[in-house]
Amino acid sequence: MVKEILEKLVCLTRRVPKDNVSEEQIAAKLDQLRCEGYTTFTHLVDKPEFVKLASHIARAFEQEMAFTTPCLAQRRIEQVRDSDLIEKNFLVSTKELVSRGLTFDRDDIHSYEQVIEEFAPSTLKLPVPDLPQFLDLWLDHNVTKVIEAYMGFTPILREAYIRRNFPCSYPVMNHKWHRDTNHRLHLLKAFIFFTDCDLETGAHHYIAGSIGDSRFRDKVYYDDAEIESGFPAADGKKISSVVPAGTIVLEDTRGLHKAGIPTRDYRDLGFAVFVPPSLPGFFKPLYCVNKSSYDSLQPSQRRFIPSNHIEKR
Repeated sequence: MVKEILEKLVCLTRRVPKDNVSEEQIAAKLDQLRCEGYTTFTHLVDKPEFVKLASHIARAFEQEMAFTTPCLAQRRIEQVRDSDLIEKNFLVSTKELVSRGLTFDRDDIHSYEQVIEEFAPSTLKLPVPDLPQFLDLWLDHNVTKVIEAYMGFTPILREAYIRRNFPCSYPVMNHKWHRDTNHRLHLLKAFIFFTDCDLETGAHHYIAGSIGDSRFRDKVYYDDAEIESGFPAADGKKISSVVPAGTIVLEDTRGLHKAGIPTRDYRDLGFAVFVPPSLPGFFKPLYCVNKSSYDSLQPSQRRFIPSNHIEKR
């Protein structure tokens, strides 16, 4: 209760004028977000500066192997022994996965190719690189204008990371239909596609207009058949992100969504999670930026970075 009251007070100090969007194109995206729960930005597609960032991400995964560990190794999963985890879609702590011998760690890594062959990870996760150009991308002005207008205040960038998803045998958490619960009232997530994406490389899926729908709230995850029963394909509500690299999809992920499992290659996807601000002592930083990177941002962008996320070095 105290936390909610403080959060509301902080939000009041960060309010933006209602419908403070003058550009016609941005206003249209705000209308779509309010009506359907998502909107799409394509202004970075084929831009040389974005191609460079995508190449940086590829090097970070494949050469620097800067992804976080421990990481789930699908190759170590046994159908019978691990049936309880399979049933839960692996919604358990990393500590439990480690204790059951289902992960690999930094000391197990010799090369990127060895990781893929020996451990068959379904996902590798990379913290957002602490470089000005990546922070500028995560806080793209076209996107943040819509975010502020939708929420009515300047939120904080709570999470910032990249996932590389691979073909896998066992669905893991967000591979199933679900609703995000980061915040009950205010939540937006930007998905930044660093690779071309189609149905075979793991398209992201969203049910348009499902935020306020009272159905599918009695459990955490749902299968395709369950969602199909409530939202038949013929209704046109299922939106799949068959998009080129450089696309940014902004969603209110309180609506139903899931990550598609690639059947070939892989998908590199950046995540930017926006929630209401709170006092720094009420939450731990999930990413950090150095002071010089922070200072390189525009004042309007700095407002999205909580003070306890800034490293003074």
